[in-house]
Amino acid sequence: MADVGGVNVRLYGAKGDGVTDDSRAFQLALGSISASGGTIVIPDGVYNANITITTSNVCITGTGTLNGSINLYGTPTANDRFTGTGNVKIDGITIQGEKTRNGINCKWYYGVIITGVRFINCLKAIYFEKVNKTQHCSRFTISGNQLIDCNYGLYVDFIAPDDGGNHVVGDVNFSNNMYESRTNVPGAFSNICHIWAKGIDGLVCKGNTLFFGHTGSEKSNIYIEDFNWVIIEGNHLFEAVESAVIAKDGFNLVIANNNVAWAKQYGVYLSSVVGGIVNGNNLTWKSGEDIQSTGVYIENSPYFIGNVSNNNIFFPGIYALQIKDSSFINITGNNARSQYGKNQPVKIDSPATCASISITSNQFTNYPASSISRDYYSASPVSTNYLSGNTEGLPAVPIKGVLSQEYKAFTDNSAAVDISNLTLAVFAYTKTTTVTQLTKEDLSASLPRIVVLYSYTGNLRISRQIPNVKLKGSGSYVAFPADSSMTLLVYGSQIMELSRNFSVL
Repeated sequence: MADVGGVNVRLYGAKGDGVTDDSRAFQLALGSISASGGTIVIPDGVYNANITITTSNVCITGTGTLNGSINLYGTPTANDRFTGTGNVKIDGITIQGEKTRNGINCKWYYGVIITGVRFINCLKAIYFEKVNKTQHCSRFTISGNQLIDCNYGLYVDFIAPDDGGNHVVGDVNFSNNMYESRTNVPGAFSNICHIWAKGIDGLVCKGNTLFFGHTGSEKSNIYIEDFNWVIIEGNHLFEAVESAVIAKDGFNLVIANNNVAWAKQYGVYLSSVVGGIVNGNNLTWKSGEDIQSTGVYIENSPYFIGNVSNNNIFFPGIYALQIKDSSFINITGNNARSQYGKNQPVKIDSPATCASISITSNQFTNYPASSISRDYYSASPVSTNYLSGNTEGLPAVPIKGVLSQEYKAFTDNSAAVDISNLTLAVFAYTKTTTVTQLTKEDLSASLPRIVVLYSYTGNLRISRQIPNVKLKGSGSYVAFPADSSMTLLVYGSQIMELSRNFSVL
């Protein structure tokens, strides 16, 4: 009963005519290899059948089309990561969901490879069912598949485990898949999310091309929640109506080297994440489109403990980067260009709850200088950021004055200053060509309109009421709340300088 390379389902009575129910023939073929495993061959044809696989060491391959679902329903075990039902491969066939079925349903399986499969009009192409056990499925490799007009591609459903664990699925590699949702094609099926996963421990999402159509149901390319150990790298993520990547309530997240285009709300949206890296992504919107979008948004992450670095962010409608109620973030090496000088590159919401945010060595183009970093507080060290385009105000001539601990003013002659005893330096700008000596009275009564403070010490306590003082780097500043004292945190001995034109405040 064996065909070359495996057991041919036609030998067990399968017709493949698109009319006959071939389910029984498939189950007979599977039964013939259930004891020791083997390969089932599905030749050319259209087979109306639902297939349930319950054993290990099974390969499903061929060139035929299955009008039905494949159910991978293994035997429950205490820990399916290492024991239980596994070693299954599904290769080369087409699965047609007819807008009513999932493609492959999974529970209690490990060590599964799904490759070269075409999923068409499926509700969920690959569906991990609700099972209230830790990692009821694990070690899945899903690669080189084509997904066409499916509601969802990879879908990890969730119900809280009752065995003390947190994650229901473990270690899935979803790579090099092509996902298409056709536009203006009769019968095209709405696409909601390419990946939707809750309760996953270990996800590698790499090298995929994920397109949305325009059916009105689109949400996000990738949505993950309650996760750990996730890498999203090297993907093409296009046309999300919400956000290209949404990640909530998780640990150890890397989002790197992706091309993200035309997301309507956020390129990357992170909430309640611990240990995050957002690096080297191209986040792009169309020039001239007035979309209220932000490149990278991080919220509710008091222990983010990570980096937002080396991203190119082109034409966001609101902010390049926005941080809210999140801390321990390095923002460095990013390059952002605004939509015709609107808004600001980095927005810190609720700065009182954003601690230890460093913003260094970024390039911001076509942003109004007067709107740069308007909400940074001294808990957010700012230095060496560069602005170009859309500068405002009169040409500024930095004038160096140096204040001792007693607020005595020196001249702008640096040779007259003992650096070893320096507490803080002030670069003051009042008029274009006027050198102003600053005194104690000047600081309290007639403060110059733009001031730059530079500390040679690690922490500088400013206990004097100095209204409207702004700590300014070469393109960023920190507003000191009026009538208050606070600690200024600086990094080492980096000199802050006024190197661009800024409007008079």
